[in-house]
Amino acid sequence: MQVKHNETVKIDLNCEIRLGIASGDDGSNTAKSVKYTWFDKNEEASRWGGLPVENLPQALDFAIRNGYVSL
Repeated sequence: MQVKHNETVKIDLNCEIRLGIASGDDGSNTAKSVKYTWFDKNEEASRWGGLPVENLPQALDFAIRNGYVSL
């Protein structure tokens, strides 16, 4: 994923929601992705395949504010 926007998770300050171009994009930069990211003890970013359900409202709001989706 090419990160274009990131925001600290409000309920866990050691995590981020990241928006960007999906790693599987065909080069057109049109395949968008959202990632839930946390930082390990070495402060390296780690990503998980799922987004905790309690973070869905913030992730959706973040994606809307950055033009990734609209209502």
